[in-house]
Amino acid sequence: MVLEKKSFIIDYDENISYIPEVIDFLEIKMSGFMNYFELNSLKSKEKVIVFNSIEKYKKHLEKYVEYRDYMCADTYDGNINLLSLEEAHKTHEHANMTLDELKSTILHEFVHICQKNCQVEKYNKTISWFWEALATNLGNPEKFSRITIETTNEEINNFNTLPNNYPIAFTIGNYLLENYSHEDILNYVKYPSKLLVDSEKILNDARDWSHTKRIK
Repeated sequence: MVLEKKSFIIDYDENISYIPEVIDFLEIKMSGFMNYFELNSLKSKEKVIVFNSIEKYKKHLEKYVEYRDYMCADTYDGNINLLSLEEAHKTHEHANMTLDELKSTILHEFVHICQKNCQVEKYNKTISWFWEALATNLGNPEKFSRITIETTNEEINNFNTLPNNYPIAFTIGNYLLENYSHEDILNYVKYPSKLLVDSEKILNDARDWSHTKRIK
């Protein structure tokens, strides 16, 4: 079933009973994220696709990345793609996912959509940690905790193969949001080349900060 709303289109199995609640939630929350990224509108109306088959979702991902158990949502093709709650429960990582967690996962992915709409320069995959640093802190911070970072910059730059990658990104995001201005962060989103120049310093400082800052 495809339903078109003012700010987005949602494609889902009509047998999923909680989708109306998800729609109401998104309509309330989306404008706040667009304001953070100083977006008056998106380049196109966003599409949310809810996969009610984990095998179909894996097949979708195969075009972009090797499937891993923690993967339940993405924006690789420009849409917000995610597993239904029922299918997420079939994974080890998301076996106990709640409806609130599903909704915040969509917000996490919507942060990525805003990042893409905000960009002036083309995205660079070596700074995936930065994209996830913002998405974890802005979209679904309740899922993560700050940790002490022990990994090297090279390991962090290979984000998809990095163990504990999202908690690390969340901690880096904590550091950025506490120590950099909103203007600086938006400039890094818009111009990845600026972030690449500063990334070694940011990662080194975030690692040091994680060792001295009280863990919350």
